[in-house]
This record gives sequence, structure tokens and C-alpha cells, in this order.
Amino acid sequence: MWQRFLISSFLSVASVITSYSQHYYVIVGAFAKESNAEKFTGYVRSLRFGAHYELNTSQNYYYVYVLRTDSKEEAIYQARELQQNSEFKDAWLFTGQLEGDKQGAVVVSPQPPLEEIKEPIITNEAPEGKPVDTALLKVNEIIPTVSVTAPEPEPEFKVKGKLFKFILLTTDGKPLQGEVHNIDLRRGRDIASYKSGSYVDVVHPSSATNPMSIVCGIFGYKEAVKFLDYNNPVLEYGVARDDRGAWVVSYHLERMKKGDVSVMYHVSFYKDAVVMLPASKTELDELVNMMTDNPGYEITIHGHCNGNNSRRIIALGENKNYFNNVGSDERNGSAKELSKLRAEAVRQYLEDNGIDKNRSQIYAWGALNMLVPETSKSAKVNDRIEIEIRKD
Repeated sequence: MWQRFLISSFLSVASVITSYSQHYYVIVGAFAKESNAEKFTGYVRSLRFGAHYELNTSQNYYYVYVLRTDSKEEAIYQARELQQNSEFKDAWLFTGQLEGDKQGAVVVSPQPPLEEIKEPIITNEAPEGKPVDTALLKVNEIIPTVSVTAPEPEPEFKVKGKLFKFILLTTDGKPLQGEVHNIDLRRGRDIASYKSGSYVDVVHPSSATNPMSIVCGIFGYKEAVKFLDYNNPVLEYGVARDDRGAWVVSYHLERMKKGDVSVMYHVSFYKDAVVMLPASKTELDELVNMMTDNPGYEITIHGHCNGNNSRRIIALGENKNYFNNVGSDERNGSAKELSKLRAEAVRQYLEDNGIDKNRSQIYAWGALNMLVPETSKSAKVNDRIEIEIRKD
């Protein structure tokens, strides 16, 4: 329980920190229709890329991306690799405002013809002349799932600290895509996040954060923590050095079992609402996949909220619009009722996506199990959903 408390606090604080930082995205598709972006995201994930999509509100296109990073050099490196060693020859870079992020648009430049690009351009627009909704894939075609294993080239960015690579595997050795978080345990904040499977430059920590606490949390798997001595990382089990001199840190992640509880960190709600932010759909779909892949799973969906006061609740309307307030219903209700409605919405989403309703039950906590004080800057973490495996 203490570990979930700490990690919840860390990630909520991290969301505040990153809202003021510069992000670069490696984009592989742009779509006017969300349904097409969703289909294409699934296809990209079938190629074992960690794909997500979000709305570029200034262009009104849904951007599908495989990397978000604070490092321009890493983004350029990854985009070049996609252009040269994958089917995504038209990958480009974007920095600006996507729905769900708060960073401001800072670089906008015209996109030259793709054949003239020698280094990925940073822009907030899709490449000129590329028909949106047919970019990279005709989404109505059925494309077989393939496994892509590309050789890992020498990093081209200048290493300021030490070179690391974080590898995520299932217990039977199957690769996973995700991120690990460098956590400062004493201050309760996320120092940095690193994408798995890529070389990353890890700067020297302060004495207060060495050994480094590297946390891996992928939904559906038990959280894993490694404490790495920056000066001699090999002291931790599962760490070795490759022929490029990089420290390779391997995580073997275990599927959740009966009694395990996982926080849905990326499922977020509008204030006093059952309606969820659009970015929540990705993790909800991961929950659907987990239940589909594990037909023996039965779960309890725990609903929580911030504050114990009664309030005006924005509930789902008859149209069951999970991610938009349009058509929603309003009612007065208690904190416990709000948390109950939130848990019911998640169960209904599962049912709408083919999961038998009898495989899940709900439990409404109200504000009885808040992770941080109600008035804390990180209080949004109290508005959350937790999934408990009741039967495996």
C-alpha cells in the first residue's frame, strides 16, 4: 500500500512538472476522424511500437505518435530511424499543444516535400500534400500483424551522463513497450521518464537521489522497482553492459494475480464528473485487452473521488458519451455516489467492448481512501479508478 501511495504521488506531481516543460513528438500519422486514428494506433501497436493518439486542437487532426520526449536530439534520432528502418518513411516531429498536454506551441515551420527532408522537421502540421485519413495506411484494409526487429544503431546524440537502455519483458521473455520513471523518493517527484528499448542519456544524479529509484508500471502488470547505483549499476540484479558501453537494465514483469491492485493512472475525470478526459480511452482499451487476453480474470472496480462534500455531479447521459460532456446528465449527489457512478462507467465501457458484465463488480469509496490531502496541488490523483484482480 505504501508503494502505491508513493508512486501515485510521484506521478501526479510529475504531471505538474511536465506541464511546464518542452515536449517533442515523433508523429507517424494524422487523421481528421478519431475512429481512423484509433484504428491506425492499434495497427502501429501490432508492430510493437508504443503508439498513442491525441488531438491537435489548432489543426483539428488526431496525431498518432510513437515517442514523446523532452530531448530534441532523441526525437530527431528516433524519427530518422523510423524513416530509414521502418515502413513509416514519412515520420516527422511535432512540438506544440495536443489535447491532454499543457505545453505551448513554440516552433511552427512549413513542411518541405518529404523527399527533401534530411533531418526531421519540427512542425505542428501534417506534411504538405499528404491526404489526411489516408496517411500511411488505408484504415479499412486488413493488415496482418507482423513483428519488427530492427538493429539498434549507435546513438548519434552526445552523451552527457551515462548511456542506459531499459528492456521490458514478460516472465516468459516476450517484449513489452512502455516507460520507466526515475523517481526522487525523498522529494516525491518524477525526475525523468525513459522509453523502453531505446538508448537514453541519464545524467549524474545528486547525492540525495543516488541510488536511483527506477520504477516500471505498465497497466496489467505488477509494478517493479530497481535501485541503481549510478557509479556502478551492475550491483543491481538484471543489469549488464552491452558492446556499445551502455548499461542494459532488464525488467521481467509479472501479470497481475488474485489480490493485486493496479491504479489506472491515465484515466482522468472532468471536475465532479463521471465523464472522462479523451486521453483516458487508451488505458481503458488496455483494460479491455487485459480482460480479453485473460478470460479467467474477474475484477473489482474501485471508484474514488477528492473531497467528501456533496456536489453537482456531471453524469453520463443516455448516449453514454464517456469522453465528452455533450449530452451529459446533471444531478446532486454525495462523494460516494460520484465514485460509484465512475466505477459503473468503467464497467459499462467494458461491457460495451465485449466483456461480460458478470466478470466485474464495483466498490464505491467516496473520499475514504484519498492518497493526498483534499487541498493538495496533487489532489487530482484522488479522483481515480483502481482495478483489483478478484479471480485469476
